[in-house]
Amino acid sequence: MTSVSQFMIEKVKQFNFFKTLCSFFPIIVWLPKYNLKKLKGDLIAGLTVGIMVIPQSIAFANLAGLPVQYGLYTSLTPGLIYCIFGTSKDANVGATATMSLFTHNINTTKSPIGASLLAFWCGIILTAVGIFKLGFVTKFVPFTIISAFVSAASITIAISQFPNLLGIKGAPTTSFPILDYLRQKIKLTNKYDVTLGIICIVYLAFFMWLSKRKLNNSPKRFALVRKLCNKFIWVVCLARLILVCFFSAIVVYIFFKNGKTQQFTLAGNLTKGMPKCQSPFATAQLGKNITMSTSQFTRDFGISILVLSMIQFIEQYSITKGFGRKFNYKVSARQELIALGMCNIAGSFYGGWPVAGSFSRSAVNSMSGAQTPLAGAFSFIVVIIALELLTPALSYIPKSALAAMIIMAVITMVETRVLKSIWKLSKWDLFPFFTTFWLCFYNLEYGILAGTGISLIYVIAREAFPKYCVNKDKQNNSITILLKTNLSYPGSETLNRKIHSIVRKNDGIKNICLDLSNTSYLDFSVLKAFETLQNELSELSIKLCFIGVTKESLRKQLEFAGLTCELKEQIELQQNKQEEGVYRRPTVTQPVLLCQDTIPPKEEENHEMTQSTEVFTLPSIITVDNIHFKDQ
Repeated sequence: MTSVSQFMIEKVKQFNFFKTLCSFFPIIVWLPKYNLKKLKGDLIAGLTVGIMVIPQSIAFANLAGLPVQYGLYTSLTPGLIYCIFGTSKDANVGATATMSLFTHNINTTKSPIGASLLAFWCGIILTAVGIFKLGFVTKFVPFTIISAFVSAASITIAISQFPNLLGIKGAPTTSFPILDYLRQKIKLTNKYDVTLGIICIVYLAFFMWLSKRKLNNSPKRFALVRKLCNKFIWVVCLARLILVCFFSAIVVYIFFKNGKTQQFTLAGNLTKGMPKCQSPFATAQLGKNITMSTSQFTRDFGISILVLSMIQFIEQYSITKGFGRKFNYKVSARQELIALGMCNIAGSFYGGWPVAGSFSRSAVNSMSGAQTPLAGAFSFIVVIIALELLTPALSYIPKSALAAMIIMAVITMVETRVLKSIWKLSKWDLFPFFTTFWLCFYNLEYGILAGTGISLIYVIAREAFPKYCVNKDKQNNSITILLKTNLSYPGSETLNRKIHSIVRKNDGIKNICLDLSNTSYLDFSVLKAFETLQNELSELSIKLCFIGVTKESLRKQLEFAGLTCELKEQIELQQNKQEEGVYRRPTVTQPVLLCQDTIPPKEEENHEMTQSTEVFTLPSIITVDNIHFKDQ
């Protein structure tokens, strides 16, 4: 029996069907433990988030360039699907500002079928990546690139809402042309729209400020009153979006009753009732005798689908991982990929565009006492009620109020603090940051890809130019080179050139010693480069030695490659001391080489590599408790 067959048999024996089923359907694990206490928390959280979803969905539909009702369609199924597949009790999946902006830019036809097809392909990619455990690819996108993208996207979203805020029609869709168009058409500003929009912005800004304040200075005898006031403030601040929609709709309704129907620009009529199940592969009718098939849509999307899928998972996993750490429960990255993929696939059959986790709604969900993912199912019920009963009232919401809501939601997402930290800690990272930032104004996908590419080039460059210390012993005609990190094949050529340069500049050298005390692994290309170096040095009557080889596997690699010699070394490692964020690098004393033609150096010899203990202060740890979940 072959080893492959034995391996397969062992895998079959180890396979546990129920365990595998639970990993794909986490609801099987927590549903049997469900009780009335958890139901109460989920019900309150679900209804609270559901009230928040309605105005956000309508606003995001406007941002995505789609009919208003499609915002509610997009927010309909994710809560129910995530309840089955998700692993976080706090995360809320649905329409977000970032996903709406991507949909607007990628779905150039502004067709609802095109948006649904985009969601379907994103769902397929996310599910496949989850099943095959390929989520690690997102680790190649550094934090600086994500930060630059979020900042640029936030500014782009805010600028895109200026025409709606001012009541100016016919504006282009990209940032700089919008500003130029507004400069030319500023005289066409609708005074009713801009007045109502500014009032909404002031209202939202005030309650955003108020939500961070508490009444703590009142006397103890008024403790109950203080508690009730704080609770009232919390409820009002939480419902600020729905209140903006309510009061702005009342204002518009009063104007309409008085026969003034042209003063405000409305978001549009909402189609009443639940959406029909429709295949995202349907042919889209874009105009008279103009149709677009699935293949044409897919070619039009291009590589943007991959970039969008990556951003979706980064948003989702950052939210779930943060809450998991805060409340001490495990979140599966693989299962989150599958859950998010299934949310997008299911939503695509009901008119939804790509969805992801929402920072603001997840924070509200958590604060409202969500106990399980079932809270999303109650939000699903609220959206159904809105579609069945509230569509006539929602049709009176003006675009200026929706623009004010979007602007105030994204303005807090600009990462100014991160920029200051980058300046203080690693100025080089400013280059990929600003490259991503500026390119995102032209094209979001190009900005992310360019920034990630620059960061990867930097990583490769560090591998190609390894750090090392050179210690010259002139008395014994030997040179010791201490490698500070592992050595990969791009860096081996650099090291070889450096050694040849040292040999040319120093006559009479008899030994070159490579100290591998900081090295744990050498690949095949590095070993071949060392073999070539050994042959070249032997022609010059110079012996190549390896010292500090403390790892057995590394020693075997060198022996197998024929890179061994009789040597001993004295390396004293000072015990690591880690006290309150201070790390002390171990002191490494001069190695003593006992080769045939080498004499141990004298203690008084002055070497270029000093034997001092360097002290580094570790950066402070950022905990999840310090994260401010921003409106999105």
